Amino acid sequence: MKKNKGTKEFQELERRYAEDLFGELQCMSCKHDHGDGSCDAFKSIPFDILTGRHDHRKPYPGDNGILYEKKDEK
Repeated sequence: MKKNKGTKEFQELERRYAEDLFGELQCMSCKHDHGDGSCDAFKSIPFDILTGRHDHRKPYPGDNGILYEKKDEK
């Protein structure tokens, strides 16, 4: 059986699942978010950040110093 973990499709399903469970995600309002389960800080956003277990206004291992910043609302 082929495993999909790590694929863009799996990442998007994981993201939608987290959103369904926890409501609007911090990532969705971040200017660094790419909208595909990745962002400027991570190729694959960690589940702890996606689910809100970790507030990414604070450093997280591997984020290269890139933290949450609210998108400009236009």
